[in-house]
Amino acid sequence: MRARHLFLLAALVVASAAGFVLWKDLTLPERVHKSAQTQVLLESIDLEREISGDIFRLKASEARKMQDGTVEASSLDVGAAMQGGSRWFLKAASGRLEPGGEILLEGKILATHPRKSGNLNMEAESARWDPARRIWELEGAITLRHGGMTAGGMTGSVEPDGRTTLSGGAWATWGKP
Repeated sequence: MRARHLFLLAALVVASAAGFVLWKDLTLPERVHKSAQTQVLLESIDLEREISGDIFRLKASEARKMQDGTVEASSLDVGAAMQGGSRWFLKAASGRLEPGGEILLEGKILATHPRKSGNLNMEAESARWDPARRIWELEGAITLRHGGMTAGGMTGSVEPDGRTTLSGGAWATWGKP
């Protein structure tokens, strides 16, 4: 009886080991693909890049440069000096800088555009800089504040000079500042 139990136990151990080796072989392409995507991991970065004639300065607590040239970052601060002289300051939980100059910001986005008539402040769930059109595209619960005006919508776009278009249930209120 003992020899039979030992034989069954040995067969079970061999079958388990063979199953583990088979699982590792079957998942190898997926595991290699995931580890090969990240090329460089950096902490506390400060990056300046010219995109479509505008200068963007990105600061992040952590960033990954992927093999395709994409930079993925967390706790992101973006400063933008636009061709016409206007400036923008944005904060986001995470973001991505594509090789073609497209910037994607996600999480709660806070943006400030300093103006002589007072700051233009915005909040959105996501923002995308389109370098070809030189415009920010906003999505998700957008709120815009300037002086005594507050406006919002679900989608919108913002030009470098601050001209904003809101849609998707857009609304606005005015009051004394």
